[in-house]
Amino acid sequence: MNEKARKESIDAMFELYPRGRKLIYEAFNKLEDDLTRTQQIILLALSVRDNLSMSQLASKICTSNEQATRAVTQLVDKGLVNRQQNKTNRRVVNISLTPKAKEHVEAAKKAVFTATTDITSGLSYEDLQTITDSIHTVLNLLKKLDANDVIY
Repeated sequence: MNEKARKESIDAMFELYPRGRKLIYEAFNKLEDDLTRTQQIILLALSVRDNLSMSQLASKICTSNEQATRAVTQLVDKGLVNRQQNKTNRRVVNISLTPKAKEHVEAAKKAVFTATTDITSGLSYEDLQTITDSIHTVLNLLKKLDANDVIY
Protein backbone atom coordinates (compact mmCIF):
# COMPACT_ATOMS: atom_id res chain seq x y z
CA MET A 1 0.00 0.00 0.00
CA ASN A 2 1.49 3.34 -0.94
CA GLU A 3 1.74 6.17 1.56
CA LYS A 4 -1.21 8.16 0.17
CA ALA A 5 -3.55 5.15 0.27
CA ARG A 6 -2.41 4.29 3.82
CA LYS A 7 -3.09 7.87 4.97
CA GLU A 8 -6.54 7.85 3.34
CA SER A 9 -7.44 4.54 5.01
CA ILE A 10 -6.34 5.85 8.42
CA ASP A 11 -8.32 9.07 7.92
CA ALA A 12 -11.39 7.00 7.02
CA MET A 13 -10.98 4.81 10.13
CA PHE A 14 -10.69 7.93 12.28
CA GLU A 15 -13.99 9.14 10.87
CA LEU A 16 -15.72 5.75 10.98
CA TYR A 17 -14.83 4.85 14.57
CA PRO A 18 -16.73 7.61 16.41
CA ARG A 19 -19.75 7.20 14.13
CA GLY A 20 -20.04 3.47 14.77
CA ARG A 21 -19.27 3.87 18.45
CA LYS A 22 -21.95 6.54 18.87
CA LEU A 23 -24.57 4.37 17.19
CA ILE A 24 -23.84 1.35 19.38
CA TYR A 25 -23.54 3.26 22.65
CA GLU A 26 -26.78 5.14 22.02
CA ALA A 27 -28.49 1.78 21.51
CA PHE A 28 -27.16 0.51 24.85
CA ASN A 29 -28.19 3.78 26.51
CA LYS A 30 -31.79 3.22 25.38
CA LEU A 31 -31.77 -0.06 27.28
CA GLU A 32 -31.20 1.87 30.53
CA ASP A 33 -29.03 -0.97 31.76
CA ASP A 34 -26.60 1.03 33.89
CA LEU A 35 -23.58 -0.65 32.28
CA THR A 36 -20.25 1.09 31.94
CA ARG A 37 -18.65 1.41 28.51
CA THR A 38 -16.12 -1.27 29.45
CA GLN A 39 -18.92 -3.63 30.46
CA GLN A 40 -20.72 -2.94 27.18
CA ILE A 41 -17.56 -3.65 25.20
CA ILE A 42 -17.09 -6.93 27.11
CA LEU A 43 -20.62 -8.02 26.19
CA LEU A 44 -20.00 -7.12 22.56
CA ALA A 45 -16.68 -9.00 22.46
CA LEU A 46 -18.22 -12.08 24.06
CA SER A 47 -21.19 -11.94 21.70
CA VAL A 48 -18.78 -12.45 18.79
CA ARG A 49 -16.96 -15.35 20.42
CA ASP A 50 -18.23 -16.68 23.68
CA ASN A 51 -15.89 -18.30 26.17
CA LEU A 52 -12.69 -16.29 26.18
CA SER A 53 -10.00 -16.44 28.81
CA MET A 54 -9.62 -13.31 30.91
CA SER A 55 -6.31 -12.54 29.19
CA GLN A 56 -7.84 -12.94 25.71
CA LEU A 57 -10.73 -10.70 26.71
CA ALA A 58 -8.46 -7.98 28.13
CA SER A 59 -6.36 -8.08 24.96
CA LYS A 60 -9.42 -7.85 22.70
CA ILE A 61 -10.88 -4.83 24.48
CA CYS A 62 -7.47 -3.17 24.88
CA THR A 63 -7.42 -2.93 28.63
CA SER A 64 -5.45 -4.34 31.53
CA ASN A 65 -6.26 -7.69 33.09
CA GLU A 66 -7.07 -5.84 36.31
CA GLN A 67 -9.63 -3.53 34.71
CA ALA A 68 -11.18 -6.41 32.77
CA THR A 69 -11.39 -8.44 35.99
CA ARG A 70 -13.16 -5.59 37.81
CA ALA A 71 -15.66 -5.14 34.97
CA VAL A 72 -16.26 -8.90 34.67
CA THR A 73 -16.85 -9.17 38.44
CA GLN A 74 -19.55 -6.50 38.16
CA LEU A 75 -21.08 -8.32 35.17
CA VAL A 76 -21.09 -11.58 37.15
CA ASP A 77 -22.90 -9.77 39.98
CA LYS A 78 -25.50 -8.56 37.44
CA GLY A 79 -25.98 -12.08 36.12
CA LEU A 80 -24.63 -11.24 32.66
CA VAL A 81 -21.46 -13.34 32.48
CA ASN A 82 -20.17 -16.59 33.93
CA ARG A 83 -16.66 -17.22 35.14
CA GLN A 84 -15.27 -20.76 35.06
CA GLN A 85 -11.86 -22.24 35.63
CA ASN A 86 -10.37 -23.80 32.53
CA LYS A 87 -10.45 -27.59 32.81
CA THR A 88 -6.97 -28.09 31.35
CA ASN A 89 -5.25 -25.16 33.11
CA ARG A 90 -6.76 -24.17 36.46
CA ARG A 91 -4.89 -20.83 36.43
CA VAL A 92 -6.93 -19.73 33.40
CA VAL A 93 -10.38 -18.25 33.96
CA ASN A 94 -12.85 -18.46 31.08
CA ILE A 95 -15.60 -15.90 30.62
CA SER A 96 -18.90 -16.53 28.83
CA LEU A 97 -22.24 -14.82 28.40
CA THR A 98 -25.31 -15.91 30.32
CA PRO A 99 -28.65 -16.31 28.53
CA LYS A 100 -29.67 -13.00 30.13
CA ALA A 101 -26.65 -11.28 28.52
CA LYS A 102 -27.40 -12.83 25.13
CA GLU A 103 -30.93 -11.40 25.33
CA HIS A 104 -29.44 -8.06 26.33
CA VAL A 105 -27.10 -7.99 23.33
CA GLU A 106 -30.01 -8.91 21.05
CA ALA A 107 -32.01 -6.02 22.53
CA ALA A 108 -29.08 -3.69 21.77
CA LYS A 109 -28.96 -4.97 18.17
CA LYS A 110 -32.70 -4.32 17.84
CA ALA A 111 -32.18 -0.80 19.21
CA VAL A 112 -29.48 -0.18 16.58
CA PHE A 113 -31.78 -1.61 13.91
CA THR A 114 -34.59 0.72 15.02
CA ALA A 115 -32.26 3.71 15.21
CA THR A 116 -30.94 3.09 11.71
CA THR A 117 -34.35 2.47 10.14
CA ASP A 118 -35.12 6.18 9.89
CA ILE A 119 -31.69 7.28 8.75
CA THR A 120 -31.46 4.57 6.09
CA SER A 121 -35.03 4.87 4.82
CA GLY A 122 -33.90 7.08 1.93
CA LEU A 123 -31.39 4.52 0.68
CA SER A 124 -32.14 1.99 -2.02
CA TYR A 125 -31.73 -1.74 -1.51
CA GLU A 126 -28.57 -1.55 -3.61
CA ASP A 127 -27.15 1.20 -1.38
CA LEU A 128 -27.89 -0.83 1.75
CA GLN A 129 -26.26 -3.87 0.17
CA THR A 130 -23.20 -1.77 -0.71
CA ILE A 131 -22.93 -0.65 2.93
CA THR A 132 -23.20 -4.26 4.14
CA ASP A 133 -20.65 -5.54 1.63
CA SER A 134 -18.27 -2.67 2.42
CA ILE A 135 -18.45 -3.26 6.16
CA HIS A 136 -17.72 -6.96 5.65
CA THR A 137 -14.79 -6.11 3.38
CA VAL A 138 -13.31 -3.67 5.91
CA LEU A 139 -13.84 -6.13 8.76
CA ASN A 140 -12.12 -8.94 6.87
CA LEU A 141 -9.17 -6.71 6.02
CA LEU A 142 -8.84 -5.53 9.62
CA LYS A 143 -8.81 -9.17 10.74
CA LYS A 144 -5.87 -9.76 8.39
CA LEU A 145 -3.99 -6.90 10.05
CA ASP A 146 -4.47 -8.32 13.53
CA ALA A 147 -2.01 -11.21 13.69
CA ASN A 148 -2.99 -11.91 17.30
CA ASP A 149 -6.71 -11.97 16.57
CA VAL A 150 -8.11 -14.74 18.74
CA ILE A 151 -11.79 -13.80 18.59
CA TYR A 152 -12.61 -13.93 14.91
